[in-house]
Amino acid sequence: MKNIRYPLVFVALVLFLTSCGDKPAEQKSEPTQKVIQTKPVDPAKLTCALTVGWDPWEPYQYLTPDNQVRGLEIDLISSIAKEASCTITFIQNDWMRLLKGIRNGSIDMLGGASKTASREEFAYFSTPYRHESFVLYIRAEQKNEFAGKTLKQLLENKFKLGVTEDYIYGDEVSGFQDNPIIASQIIGVPITEMNYFNLIQHQVDGFLEDPFVAAYTIKRKGLAEQIIATTVGYDSGNVSFMFSKKSVSTEIVDAFNQGLKTIKASGEYDKILKKYSH
Repeated sequence: MKNIRYPLVFVALVLFLTSCGDKPAEQKSEPTQKVIQTKPVDPAKLTCALTVGWDPWEPYQYLTPDNQVRGLEIDLISSIAKEASCTITFIQNDWMRLLKGIRNGSIDMLGGASKTASREEFAYFSTPYRHESFVLYIRAEQKNEFAGKTLKQLLENKFKLGVTEDYIYGDEVSGFQDNPIIASQIIGVPITEMNYFNLIQHQVDGFLEDPFVAAYTIKRKGLAEQIIATTVGYDSGNVSFMFSKKSVSTEIVDAFNQGLKTIKASGEYDKILKKYSH
């Protein structure tokens, strides 16, 4: 079970999220009021219109200063949707609410989803389109203290671990989350950037993050001297596009799978990855 704790210094958190770096990601705790639509395809070819949920997770998905949704995931989805003759409307919210939307059909699709038996009860999954891993990040000042230790060893010594609610970190981490002895040491947050704040404020001793995302965020917030990566890492497996069974047909899922094949064959897929690898 996951133990959710929210910092009492919430005002300080808001200042942290908005003051570090010169391009903060917009966060919303209430259902989004912003809808951004991609350029429609030829109406003659139109076969579907999808509502795609997203939560800020740079460089995969973020909001630009001029209120445009951008990022690696956004570009991939837009390119595939064009091949599948679908129009896309992007809706921002936190991950837990977006998952609820997939369950009830108010959200048609999410990117970056790990396929699990429980999620298959309410969602279809596309062909996997990228691989995902997570690394443990700690305060730089404790580098020597934690060196050479596994996460299990750390947790056995009262280490407090930050995670993002309903993210899939792999079987070993899931086992830690379900262990009643150490579950209280695993601190869940609804927005991933809260983990950085909690670490700096000593609310947690470390957190798990996608290394691509962490490198991007640490650089943007100027935290390179305060937060460092450890050698502890987890492979959470392949990720897919997830579609609501209540609002999306299997034909649309098939169309996205074919669109993914098409952009890979054309080189568009590699072009998008390269764009965000620098």
